[in-house]
Formats: sequence, C-alpha cells, structure tokens
Amino acid sequence: MASGIGAATAALLRRDGCHVIGVDQRDAEVVADLSTADGRQAAVAGVLDASGGVLDGFVPCAGVGGLQSADLTVRINYFGVQAMLNGLRSALAAGDRAAVVLISSNSTTTTPGLSIDDAQVYLDGDEAAAVNHFAARGWMAYPAGKLALAFWTRASSAAWLADGIRLNAVAPGVIDTGMTRPLLDIDGIKEALDEIPIPAGRWGDAAEVASAIGFLLSPSTSYVVGQVLFIDGGTDAFMHPFAHPRPFSAGGDVSDGLSDSARTAS
Repeated sequence: MASGIGAATAALLRRDGCHVIGVDQRDAEVVADLSTADGRQAAVAGVLDASGGVLDGFVPCAGVGGLQSADLTVRINYFGVQAMLNGLRSALAAGDRAAVVLISSNSTTTTPGLSIDDAQVYLDGDEAAAVNHFAARGWMAYPAGKLALAFWTRASSAAWLADGIRLNAVAPGVIDTGMTRPLLDIDGIKEALDEIPIPAGRWGDAAEVASAIGFLLSPSTSYVVGQVLFIDGGTDAFMHPFAHPRPFSAGGDVSDGLSDSARTAS
C-alpha cells in the first residue's frame, strides 16, 4: 500500500472518513511480507487485531510488477492475496455490507501467448507447482496470475455473497506509478508499452483507479457482484470489441476451458 494504486486508494478512503489499515513491508499499520507463509499469517493477525475482527471492505493491492523474479510474482500477486482473502473472510462476514475489490489487469486480454491453462495453474492452489511452472517463463507469471484473480472473483462471487460479502475486481491498464515508470529504462519495454493502443491517448493515473475501487466498495454498488471493471483508457474495448457480453451457450458455460475446481471456487 506504500505507493501507487494502494496509496491512492487509501488516501481516497481516508478522505471519505474510513478507517484504513494498511499492510506493506514498510510504512504501514501492519508490516508484513506476503511472499512467505509466516508473513501472511502475521498480516492476517495484524489486520484482525487492528480491526477488532470486523471489516467492511478489503482491497488486496499488494503486488510486484512482473519483471522481478517469477517466484516473487507467483507468491505475492496470487498466493499472498489468496491467503489474505481466506484469513479475513470471517471478519468481512462480520462487517456491514462488506465488499472486496481485487486488482486484476488488462494484461489478461492483451498479452500474446497467455492461456487459460496458465491461469488454471494458479487456480489449482498448489503454490510450489505454480512457482515451478513459471520459473522459466518470467513475465508470463504476471498476466497469468491476474487472469486467475479475475476468474476467481467471478467464480467465487456467489459463495462469498452468501456470507454478505461482495466480490468485484478492477483491471487497470498502463497506470503512471512508481512501478511502471522504471520500465521505461529497460531495453525493449518502452517500445512495447508504446505499441499498446490506448484510445484515451495517455497513461492512466492511480487516482482514477482508486476512484473506481472506491465506487465498487461503496453501498451504492450493492447490486454489482462478480464483475471485472477495466480501467485502461479503452484498450480492452478497442482490442476485443465483441469479446463480451457473450451469449449463453446451451451446451455449457463459455468458461468450460476451466476445471471444475475453478468454476466452483469459494
């Protein structure tokens, strides 16, 4: 939460009068490392202690940009998030019209070579197997994990709603943050970023993503459940204008490429 989308979201919520409990490796109310089992347990315990066991909202923003080791990307971006979700579910169920907003990415629909099978590796829930799968695939660990979070959000939304918790996600595009700016100094990355079509004609701002997160957390969106909101200046719509909505198939769900465990996630 120390920077970028997390910091912008915390600032917005505090301006609205919310009590925000930040979790990060430094400069936060709860200091913990979500790449390790012990760190995740400490994070959950710290949040439960600070909240008195009752939460009205949760935004798991912790993550790395994908150009670090695949190991860290796998452990923090997906399994760290899942550990926090599972550990805080009871506190959210005790809250007042609780809502969770996960952070996916428009890389889920703009990355060549990304497959549902890559997301399934995460959804199978075996952290060691996922680390091994992506060990030699570098960047692909990032969009695959974000795709898995999007699928998990949709697949789990009904079960969590039964506990009074709304699940939704946002899928940011290229956002001007401390995570993305250094990419411009890496050979080939600036050129790749420049090739991304952005109808808005610019990178996004963290405050714009935070506004959407705040919207999805608010009671005014109480009928919005299981959605993935793209905040990318129009990139996804431009690249895939007819991908969604997709008509219902009488032969089964259009997501039948996923395993039964993924479609019934809770």
